[in-house]
Amino acid sequence: MALTLEPLQPEQIANWDALIADFPARQVFHRQAWFNCLVESQQAEWKYWAVLEGGRTVGFFSGGVIQRGPFRVFGSPLRTWHTSNMGPLLGGEVDGQAFVKALDELARREGFAMVEIEYPTMPHAAYEAAGFNVHQTWTHQLPLTTDINAMLHRMSNGRKHGIRKSQRNGLEVVECPEAAELVYDQLSRALAAKGARVPFSAEFPQAVVRNLKAIRRVFTLGVRNAEGQILAVGIFPWDNGTVYLWDCSSEIEGRNLHPNDLLHWGLMQRAAERGLTLYDMSGYGRFNRAFGAQLVATHRWNKCYSLAARSARSIYGELLKWERRSSSIARLLRPVLK
Repeated sequence: MALTLEPLQPEQIANWDALIADFPARQVFHRQAWFNCLVESQQAEWKYWAVLEGGRTVGFFSGGVIQRGPFRVFGSPLRTWHTSNMGPLLGGEVDGQAFVKALDELARREGFAMVEIEYPTMPHAAYEAAGFNVHQTWTHQLPLTTDINAMLHRMSNGRKHGIRKSQRNGLEVVECPEAAELVYDQLSRALAAKGARVPFSAEFPQAVVRNLKAIRRVFTLGVRNAEGQILAVGIFPWDNGTVYLWDCSSEIEGRNLHPNDLLHWGLMQRAAERGLTLYDMSGYGRFNRAFGAQLVATHRWNKCYSLAARSARSIYGELLKWERRSSSIARLLRPVLK
């Protein structure tokens, strides 16, 4: 049966978190608090729909609209939003292919120049058949347990050595109220040394911490040395069994003490104690793999609804690469991308 997407009424939007509470697939990125982060930091206009099948509500869908020149761009989420996934929350009996058709119809009805979407249960064949393009990447996911020895057993010897070395040198994992400011500051200095810049504004981590602290859905952890200096810091949103790495950073001086190893180890223990069973490290690489994490494919689908939008997307992607570089050309381009 065909699906339709109908806008929610204001009173329903005000009750959003309760509406989605019983969907097993919901995550922290589906919460109103996360939407608030994106509205504040990305200037996104947020939209909400009920998914209807034969007049019966079988799910909910939300996403943000931003204006890029003459183009209305819709994301659930967009790649630049530092958001692992979003997409619809659907009842188990709902046909995923029917949702893709409903999304396509919604984009044309709303005049979206481009749609971008990512969620774990995407029907890939249906998106491809509808003319969407895919960008595949990977993330490392790590099972969590309160059995500390079991988690240590999965790690490489090098990672365990790093944790022990940091502890021997008096480093400890602590709650870090200034995590948002420190993440941005440490990343800025580290990337500037490579001729690059942080791909988000200083306001973004502040919005994440402020909104998620209000609903108690974020770990803000730092690794402190004996002198009280924070050598590494991380922001980790969580909900419904899973904790995510939003971002982390460390001081260049002191990395020989392995504060990053201790930071993730401290997060893993705290998350497991809270009953979380999975750590999505929001990326991949040798560092993540050494914790015993499993490599999982992720897919982000996008579709442009005109040749002009397709060309603009390609040009914007190239400009974005230059904008993130610390150069005179990048400084000239930044006003264009605002």
